[in-house]
This record gives sequence, C-alpha cells and structure tokens, in this order.
Amino acid sequence: MNAVSCSFHLSYLTCFTDAIVVSYCCACYSLDSGLSVMMAVPQKDPDETNPEWRITVNPAAELVGSPRLRALIDRLYHNQKLLTDFDAKQILSALQCMDPTAELLLPLLTVLSNATAYPSNQLLIREFRLTNRVVEMLPDSKHWPRSTRVILLQCIANMAVSSDNMDVMKLALNHIVSRLGSDDKMEIVVAMQALTNLSINIRKDQIQKFVPVILHCLNRLLVRGEINLNALRLLVNLSCCPDMVPYLLGNKSVSGLLRILETDREEVLIRAVTWISCTTSAVDALNLTYDRISEHNLDPFHNPSHTLYYSIYDVASKSARLLESLANVPPFPTAGSHLNRL
Repeated sequence: MNAVSCSFHLSYLTCFTDAIVVSYCCACYSLDSGLSVMMAVPQKDPDETNPEWRITVNPAAELVGSPRLRALIDRLYHNQKLLTDFDAKQILSALQCMDPTAELLLPLLTVLSNATAYPSNQLLIREFRLTNRVVEMLPDSKHWPRSTRVILLQCIANMAVSSDNMDVMKLALNHIVSRLGSDDKMEIVVAMQALTNLSINIRKDQIQKFVPVILHCLNRLLVRGEINLNALRLLVNLSCCPDMVPYLLGNKSVSGLLRILETDREEVLIRAVTWISCTTSAVDALNLTYDRISEHNLDPFHNPSHTLYYSIYDVASKSARLLESLANVPPFPTAGSHLNRL
C-alpha cells in the first residue's frame, strides 16, 4: 500500500508498495579530466634492527582516479547492467580510500545507485559489504559537496528496498531522519524516499526513531496548495504500523487536511484514502480515544482541537450527526403530485 539537479538528472522511478528505487544518469562528469592524486606516506618498519624510512603504497590507492576506475565507471554506466565479483571488489576498494572531493566519487556512486535496481546486484553488493561501506560513509557526508551528498543518500534509499539489507540500514536511520531538517529540498525528498523504504516494516525498537518524522511529513503534506506525494507515501507506511498511530493522531493537524481528497490524480487519491483508512481502522481496532493519545499532543496548551485526531474525527462525527438529522426529515411531496387529484 502502501529531482536531483546539479550533476545528475532523474532517469526513472519505480515504486514497490511505496518502496522507491531511483536511477540517475550522470550528466556532468568527464572521463578525460585530470587524475586525482594520492600521496604515499613514509613509514618505518619497527621490526628492522636498522630501521630506514621507506615508501609503502596502498594498492587500492592506485585505483583512485586511474584510467582503470574510469573505464569501470564508463562500462557500468553505458554497457553493463549486472555487476561481477571483480567489479564489486574494485568499487569497494575505491570507496574505502577515495577522498570526498575526488572527482570520480560522484559518478562511482551514481553507477552503484543504478546497479541497485537489479536484485542480483543487491545480493552481490551486500555480500561484498558495499552496503556496509555506503552506510559508514553517511555520517561524514553532511559536509560533502551537495551533489555527492545527495547521491550517497539515494544509494541508501535504493538499497533499503531489499529487506535483507535492513539490519545494516537501521544503523543509518538516525542520520537519514536528521536530513529532513536540511535546507536542501532535494536532500529532503531523497531522505523521505529512504524513510519510505525503511518504514515498510517498523519494529518496536524503531518507533521512537520514526516519531520525529511525522511532524516533518505533516508540515510538508500541502505545499502552496499542492499535495506532496513523497510525504503522503511516508504517512501511508507510518499509519500501517499500529504502534505509530497514537503518535500520528497526537501531532498537530494540517489546515484544510481533507483537501487531499479533492484531487483528480489517481496516485494521490489512492494514497490519501489509504492513509485515512489505515489510521481510522487502527483507532477502531485498538479502541483509541483522545484520552489515550493526549500524552502525544504536541500543542503547547494541549488543545485537542489542534490535533490530527480532532481533524479526522470531528469531521466524521459532524457528518454522522448530519446523516442522522437528514434521516429524520420527512419526505417531501414529489413535484406535481397534487396534479394527480385533478
């Protein structure tokens, strides 16, 4: 049930039960530009009786910026869709020693992100610990150039489609949630896509990590009168977790909430109805009342009328009362019935 500009552009988007895989096309990197430089470090062997300074070189460092790495990127981007064991080893070696400002990091992460669209690649990426390496790079990436930062986050969003990656992906959850506070709109979009994929099956120990996500989604649900589909997708997944529903209903409501149902976009309407249906079904199944969700009311004065619970159920109760009133109205005589007596 439940666009990256700068140096790459969107190629295609695939949704799986609101699990999202995005592939990018590199647009602004050149395989003919200058090589990045890796300095060798002088070291001394402590086991030598007469130690002398000598130069040791990390073999993986020779790969960074080399024609071999450029050829690998070019091949994976233009010709080859499925990775080999040797490809995965080369990518891992490059990621382990590549500087964040290296010119080939962006295209390398781009081909890795594209490769995740294929299940066999996901398996190989996981087996060679590329998934672990990408997650390890996330905390420091907030200081990276914008394009590289976003594509790394997209890699994680795509890897999160595979349920077998969840044990590794959970280590990145806090960092992904923090990106929702970014000033970069594209980074927020990709973070929402990642959280959508990670929220398909929320465990009890992850509840508190997802709670801050609700407010970000509700604040971005309607932007200048337009419905934010990324926020709506994520809300659908959150509402499918019964333990999240009290936190969801206790949050501040959205002005004109039910306007999300006034749309001719089928993809929006289906998710809007699903979100409200899942939320209300959980209320019925768990016998939730306002007293039980009041502790999650984020209003400074704990005014119940400012909650999402009130927005949904106040309208519902008014509609029910209206139907009851209409049922008690006597039927009107049909037009022209008095003519039957003539």
